[in-house]
Amino acid sequence: MRWRRALHQVWQNAEPILPGSLASVVIIGLLKLGTWQSLDSLAHSMLFRLRGPTSWDDRVVVIAIDEPSLKSLGQFPWSRQRYTELLQNLTQAEVSTVVLDILLSEPSPEDLALAEAMNQQGRVVLAQAWDSMGAPLLPSPILQEAAANQGHIYQRQDRDGLTRQIEPQVQEVPALGLAATQVYSLVAEIVPEPDLSQPLWINWPGSTSTAPTYSYVDVLRHQVPADKLRDKIVVVGITAIGFDALRTPFNQSPPTTNVYLHAALINNLLRQNFLKVLPESWLLVGLALSGSGISLALYRWRLERQLAVLGGLCSGWGIASVVMFHWGFWIPVASPIALWILTTAAVALNQQLKARSLLQQEVDRLWQTYRSDLVVRDRQESAEQTGLMAGCLKGENRPLHLPQMEKLAALADQLGRSQSAQAAVARSLSLGLVAADLDGSIWFCNPTATHHLQVQVGDRLESLIPQWLSQTQWQHHWHLLQSAHSPVSWEIQQGDRWFELKLEPLTYRTSIHASGLNTSSHDEIRSLIHQVNPLDGLLLVLEEITNRKQVEQSLQQQMQELQHLSQLKDDFLSTVSHELRTPMTNMRMAIRMLQLAASDERRARYLQILEDECTREISLINDLLDLQRLEAGAKTPDLEVIHLQDWLPQFTESFYERARARQQTLHLQMTPGLNSLFSDSNGLERILAELINNACKYTPPEGQIEIQVESTHATPEPQIIFRISNTGSEIPETELDKIFDKFYRVSSGDRWNQGGTGLGLALVKKLVEYLGGTIQATSALEKTTFTIAIPVGTIPTEPVTEQSQL
Repeated sequence: MRWRRALHQVWQNAEPILPGSLASVVIIGLLKLGTWQSLDSLAHSMLFRLRGPTSWDDRVVVIAIDEPSLKSLGQFPWSRQRYTELLQNLTQAEVSTVVLDILLSEPSPEDLALAEAMNQQGRVVLAQAWDSMGAPLLPSPILQEAAANQGHIYQRQDRDGLTRQIEPQVQEVPALGLAATQVYSLVAEIVPEPDLSQPLWINWPGSTSTAPTYSYVDVLRHQVPADKLRDKIVVVGITAIGFDALRTPFNQSPPTTNVYLHAALINNLLRQNFLKVLPESWLLVGLALSGSGISLALYRWRLERQLAVLGGLCSGWGIASVVMFHWGFWIPVASPIALWILTTAAVALNQQLKARSLLQQEVDRLWQTYRSDLVVRDRQESAEQTGLMAGCLKGENRPLHLPQMEKLAALADQLGRSQSAQAAVARSLSLGLVAADLDGSIWFCNPTATHHLQVQVGDRLESLIPQWLSQTQWQHHWHLLQSAHSPVSWEIQQGDRWFELKLEPLTYRTSIHASGLNTSSHDEIRSLIHQVNPLDGLLLVLEEITNRKQVEQSLQQQMQELQHLSQLKDDFLSTVSHELRTPMTNMRMAIRMLQLAASDERRARYLQILEDECTREISLINDLLDLQRLEAGAKTPDLEVIHLQDWLPQFTESFYERARARQQTLHLQMTPGLNSLFSDSNGLERILAELINNACKYTPPEGQIEIQVESTHATPEPQIIFRISNTGSEIPETELDKIFDKFYRVSSGDRWNQGGTGLGLALVKKLVEYLGGTIQATSALEKTTFTIAIPVGTIPTEPVTEQSQL
């Protein structure tokens, strides 16, 4: 027994820190597996953006081989003569150190001249690298002898493609920036060297666009003042697009180039402001201690306070990360926050399991206390029914002995008998009834209230506030009930149903300490009770009044529809009048200019304008008349058999010529065995012609126009599917729902300036519906597709007119 007590005591002492300890083990294990690297990399980039850019050191200058330099001096790589000329200019400008971020590994006859220029300058640092097989790529021997130092240009990228650190030396070769500061220390101020055994975390000053940079060709042409270069560390490298791409926290899209990595390294070395990273051993110890400490602190608190503490810890750590980053320290973000979240969840789960155990103990205690007062059925019958119920839940057909469930059933049975009478009455009512104490705890509700209000006994009235009332409305009605002690009612709408809510005051506590009362009158006692505690609770009555409101809503809806139709009519008349007036105005102007024209060429031009506007006016009027006939249902389809295999190639022949003239490609694809169509050929011809014309209008040269036709056996009847698509244009998603509106034109894309009436697609949609079909449009990835589904129709057995030609 003593060892059990000792073990229990040890468990009680260790229980508060056990969830946090287990969480620490899990988080540290995931840390060793590299799970948090992606999240920490994201936090690293966000911290740079939050910190913002800082100034670059004015002792560092970048000479960029940029697009203007390539355009002026020729394509890269250049001859060594270009670098010789640059070194001669830099020597005249008295620069401190020259860093060439360019591999000069191939020998050249011009190496002697370049080596002589390097010797004259005296402080030139060259780059070296390694190929994919690990072989070194060294400068030519002549250049190696003339160089003051050499440095590697090895670039290390993280999983997300960003460069955050650099190896200070590889195979005992220093990084190019480090080699530059070693030479700079010999002729100027001494630059302390960092720890060469650890990677150097670059503290990016900001976007490379803010770095002091001059174009290579400007330096060659002496367009950069000498005082801008004097006593500087000059880094020469290529910055043109497509060379040595480098992504940094400030330059991700588009990226910068590798030369700025070495410039940033030199900047950090001169200022001694590399990012300082927390050692991994410190992090592991901190995670282990943090998990246990947080678990111990959270163990005695409720869930709400635990969540508040968790939020405070996460927010505080985030703020601390930002502040420390401003001071040059980068502390991990993902693993500590994950540890605290997991610890909080583990503590909460442990508390829930412990609460469940305590609840079971409390049920046993209640059973022992009130068992003698319960009126229960035969014990054997109760046990059998309870066991049978549990067995059914487990998929068995035999009774099980579950004492705990039997006790709960007996207690619930006693409670059910005490409420059965009022529940039977309340269940038969169509009104919803909810009774609650003054603190909002619901102790009674009938099925109608449960159905409509989604509440039950034990809930709080505050749960009604988001769905039925605002906080302000609830406080107002509650104040009226407390002050007036009389019913308060109001109406509220839920979806398409109306309800009346009424608050009734309740007084049901009649047991008070009556000692000292000198009255025996029952009425006087009730009066005194009302004065001491006038309101004990409230009764909320819910009644549906939808039928009463339907008439009002119907009348209001009819008035709104009439107003909407009137507005649509006014808008349509206004648009039509504008569209009709525009060609007339252009025709009047063309006639006036025709009267003033002094040459035959101008008269022909104005006559052409006049003809075009007349054609536009006639097309607009015809489209309007066709739309009116279709909307009024005054047009009857002229049905005939259309053999699509013969009809479609002849129909599209004229469009092939137009596509070739505009350097477009037109394809017609028909599935083998394409069904014949029993429909109106004129309507179908107009639909396809309008859509193909639009495709030609919005397709650029070298673009593709495709016409796909296939049969489907969809229910309730087969259909012919036409798909007309074109590349090179895209309709914004916000405009797809509007393109079938009258007079609506896509805001851009008419590459051939054909214009239009704005009624084409509206007429197409009406014609498709006129033929019993459907149409829809999709547009994405520079491709627009119109899909039309036309029912095949029932082809009569008797001979009918067959349409096989246009």
